[in-house]
Amino acid sequence: MPTKHLVYVAVFASLIAIGAQIRIPLGPVPLTFQVPLVLLGGLLLGPKLGALSAFVYMLMGLFGLPVFAGGGGIGSIFSPTFGFIVGYIPAAWCAGFGCVHQVTVLRSFSFTFAAIMIIFLSGLFYFIFAMNIFLDTPVNAVEAFKLAVLPFILKDLAVGMATIIFAKTLVRRGLNIAI
Repeated sequence: MPTKHLVYVAVFASLIAIGAQIRIPLGPVPLTFQVPLVLLGGLLLGPKLGALSAFVYMLMGLFGLPVFAGGGGIGSIFSPTFGFIVGYIPAAWCAGFGCVHQVTVLRSFSFTFAAIMIIFLSGLFYFIFAMNIFLDTPVNAVEAFKLAVLPFILKDLAVGMATIIFAKTLVRRGLNIAI
């Protein structure tokens, strides 16, 4: 892998980590800036490097760096929100296919919407699993949806659209790094 690709991956993994530190508590799942940075990584770096940056971010946290919204360490896998982090990897890959280079906003939004749904599905299934198994707090799918997904749908769709516009602006201004 060329050095510049490694740098891009490291930069976006770091940006996702910074986005996790900017958080607003809203129940069991805090509002953070990880999602727009995961999407931006996919949109600007393309599917492979975008997904790799999200994977590196996840590894940083699992190896103990306090980069997750709730800290870091291997114990993070017991958090009901860890499924959202896992979902960042395929979401960045998906958003990368909606790359901002020579594609319509509708195509970019379609892939970005799919990426957001991947994050929500991964997060929802893991939330249910963690609440019921790790935390011994029974929760059904409807309750989990109301707690972990519903409060964030409109915000993430709006953020997704803003991220696409921001990425297109960066590309127009000469930042052409998608692979």
